[in-house]
Amino acid sequence: MSATEYRYLGPDGEGIAALPDGVGAALGSEYCVHLLPSPGRMAGVAGEASARRIPVVLLTPYFRDAELRRAIPLFRAIPEGADVDVAVNDWGALQAVRGLFPRMKLSLGRLLSGQKRCPRIGVSPRLTEEGRAWHGEGLFSSTRAREYLAAGYGIARYHVDEIPWGGGIPPAGREGAAGASLCVHTPWAMVTVSDACPWIGGISSSAVASCPRPCRGGAVALREPSMGAEMVLRGKARFVDGRDLPKGPPGGAPGGVKIYYAEPP
Repeated sequence: MSATEYRYLGPDGEGIAALPDGVGAALGSEYCVHLLPSPGRMAGVAGEASARRIPVVLLTPYFRDAELRRAIPLFRAIPEGADVDVAVNDWGALQAVRGLFPRMKLSLGRLLSGQKRCPRIGVSPRLTEEGRAWHGEGLFSSTRAREYLAAGYGIARYHVDEIPWGGGIPPAGREGAAGASLCVHTPWAMVTVSDACPWIGGISSSAVASCPRPCRGGAVALREPSMGAEMVLRGKARFVDGRDLPKGPPGGAPGGVKIYYAEPP
């Protein structure tokens, strides 16, 4: 079953039973391995979603080698044939998961898309409209990159943010990749990700074997006059509310399937 709307249900995908018919579920994390569901929970989500014919997007972060090895059981817990799209944000994970699970549906996550989301882009007097638009482009803007990723890894979907200077997918080249599409995250655009987590004393999340997830208890507002819009720190990531950014030209923001967030993920 396809869906044009997904809702982020937190790291563990709680609340699938309450989703309206035809709305997909998103879970996991793009910035921390400790915010991924357990293999058992992933299998449960896939089963719940399958029973309701609901598609699922599993968001995954960047991995260190040891973290990627520990995450393999999570990928293995996704039943073959399940309507689960794994959004990959790490080149090593893309290579490993494609090799180990060749039938798994993969998409390219926001960390690898190449977009620039800093709110200063929208208010900078040094940028022309063409320069601003360039910051919204990424791998999905390149026919050559899309053809390579489609042929080598089966990538047909790219995760991007809904920002005023965002770009869409241009026409495919002669060799194909015409089936590529966008999955647009809104309204919280991911500006940057750090390795050091302030919620556990500023050390890398890779330095702890497990985490009680203190970042899920709240977020920190970051304000500076030159930014043009407030940013929010949650976990190891900084986000900006796309609704607070200067409005772009009509049609500037990409269309496509959308993932909606009620709060910063």
